Amino acid sequence: MKNNFSVVQVNSPFEDTAFFVRNIYKKNAFLLDCGKIGSLTNQEVLSIYDIFISHTHIDHFYGFDRILRGSLMAEKTIRIFGPPGIIKNVRGKLDSYTWNLIKSYAINFDVIELSETRLHKRALFMAENGFEGIYSEILHDDIDLGEGFTFDFVFFEHRVTSVGYRIKEKPLISADGELMEKSGFRPGKWVGQLKKKVENGYPHDETIDVQTADGFVSVTVSELEAKFITKHYPQDITFVTDIAPSYSNYLKAIEFAKGAKSLLIEGVFMKEDILHAIDKQHLTLDLAKTIYARSGAEKVRFFHFAPRYDRDRGPFLKRLYDGFDGEILEVEVR
Repeated sequence: MKNNFSVVQVNSPFEDTAFFVRNIYKKNAFLLDCGKIGSLTNQEVLSIYDIFISHTHIDHFYGFDRILRGSLMAEKTIRIFGPPGIIKNVRGKLDSYTWNLIKSYAINFDVIELSETRLHKRALFMAENGFEGIYSEILHDDIDLGEGFTFDFVFFEHRVTSVGYRIKEKPLISADGELMEKSGFRPGKWVGQLKKKVENGYPHDETIDVQTADGFVSVTVSELEAKFITKHYPQDITFVTDIAPSYSNYLKAIEFAKGAKSLLIEGVFMKEDILHAIDKQHLTLDLAKTIYARSGAEKVRFFHFAPRYDRDRGPFLKRLYDGFDGEILEVEVR
């Protein structure tokens, strides 16, 4: 099955983390972490409307300044999702500059600080008032990513809280026009009405007027759905990075990535460097492979490799894929 998500690994997997992601059913792009993003074009920066931050260690967040500079003249609102403290972190970034000349600009930053209660803190920073914060709360189920997309998250331990994200399309519905024609139905507005009713749910006995060769007839939505409608499994992308190699994190990651279409997961250290993994609170590559296998995710991309392995990249990459029983997610690497 074709992957609806296209992924750009913005830099080498040995460098600071950032993934630029698009979906064929979504107008705007989003960013998973905001480390080194210098290879993004200005047009790509302007296409980003949502940024999902795992945590604010410098290698995952210092690219925010590029987003800020590249978007300053844009008429848009950029949403930033992150762990407890993300509002203070963005507030600190904005406070580090002088803003006496921007009140005619239309750029806003909507920062949502995630909570396990799913009632999240929120701060809106608007250029028109010099980025003074407007503070409120929002329920998770009230967050609208647009085009029917949703996301879920989980908190992992990394000595600080690190957030894993899973971003999902809305369920897709198609109508078999060829089968309709063979059954004597004619195309028309009723097909769109049918798809919308199936998407939103409908009373069991509801009918709809459909066009046939003999004119309009009234048919139940349930009958039309059974004959002509196909529901497609929505695709998703799951992002897990900077988590301690603990048993609780291991179980959380397996459950969170269960059945994912695409899994992006860190694999920082080789198994012989397990003591470094424990000390630095990162996964080993073997543990990441086991999480992938046990989750049943379809495709995987390993990243966030320790820079020490970059000095001998060839043998490392050979070991990375030797004997690997799975499917690697194809991404563009810059």
